[in-house]
Amino acid sequence: MKKRNFYMAILIFIASSVICACSEKKNATKTKEPVRHRTAGHLLRNYERNQFEFDWIGMKIDAESVTMGETQGFKATLRMRKDSAIWVSISPALGIEVFRILLTPDSLSLISKIPDNKYFYQGKFIVLSEILGTDIDFDMLQNLLLGNALGLDKDEGKFRSEVDNDAHLLISKYKRKMRRMVGVDDRKLEDDTIVVNPNDPRYQRTIKRLDEDEDMIVSRYWLEPDNYRLVKSVFNDLISQRALEVKYDDFEQNGEQYYPTEVRLRVSNTKSIRELNMEITKLVSDKTFEFNFDIPDDFPRRDSL
Repeated sequence: MKKRNFYMAILIFIASSVICACSEKKNATKTKEPVRHRTAGHLLRNYERNQFEFDWIGMKIDAESVTMGETQGFKATLRMRKDSAIWVSISPALGIEVFRILLTPDSLSLISKIPDNKYFYQGKFIVLSEILGTDIDFDMLQNLLLGNALGLDKDEGKFRSEVDNDAHLLISKYKRKMRRMVGVDDRKLEDDTIVVNPNDPRYQRTIKRLDEDEDMIVSRYWLEPDNYRLVKSVFNDLISQRALEVKYDDFEQNGEQYYPTEVRLRVSNTKSIRELNMEITKLVSDKTFEFNFDIPDDFPRRDSL
C-alpha cells in the first residue's frame, strides 16, 4: 500500500469521513403520497428531535477510499467520549494496526506503526485544520462523526425550504455577494454542484471585498419526509472552490435512536475528487471504553505531519 495515498485516506477518515456514525435510524421509507411542502422552521424543529445523543460510543467500521481512481480498503475501530476524546485505530485489510490516533478538544496525537516508518506525533488540534486546509474544531468533528448535521443553525430565517423529489430540502439563503458570484439566486439551483468561474470579473471583485473572516459557503440538507432524518448534505465553498457531499443510508436502531450504517463521503475541488465509503458493522453506546495510547520507547518523535 502506498504510504502517501493511505495516509491521505486516514486524514479524510478522521475529519469528515468518519462522519460515521449516528444520525438516527430505521430503514428509510419513502412515502407513497406526494411530499407536502413544510416551512424551514418546521423542518428544523423536527430534525432537532432526531439528533443522536450519547455519552460514549464504540464502532467497528469497514471503509474504502477512492483517490484519483485508486482504491484503498481499511478497517477502523473508533471510540468516543462526548466533548472529551476521539480514539481511532486503523488497519489495512489484513488487520494489523498501522495508525493509532487520539484527538481531544485541544490536541492531536498519532502513532505510526508502519514497519519502515515508525514514529509518534503530538501537537495541537489546530494542526488538523492546517492539514485539511479548512477550519474545524472538536465539536464540528464530533458532529461529523455522529452524522449530526454540520452548521445547521436553528435560526429558520437563515434557511428556506422546498421539496426535492421525495425529500425535504433546506438550503442556506444566499448573501447578496453570493448571488453576484454565482450569477443566479438560491431558487435556481438545479444540481448538487455549484460551479463558479474564478475568471469572472464578478467573482474577482467579490473576493477582493470580502472581510478576512467572512466565508462564502452554501449549505444544503436533505431530510426524509416521514421522520425528518438527515439523508444527505452538500456544502459548497465558493472561495476555495471545494465541495463536500455526505450521504447516509440503511438506518438501524440503537436504543430509541437511529444511526446510518452506510455513509458515503465525496470531497472535490478543481483538481481532484476523493471518495470514502463506510459501513458501520457494529455500534455500542451503553458502555465506557479505554483510550489506550502507549508510545513505544523506540519510536522517534516527529515535530510535524
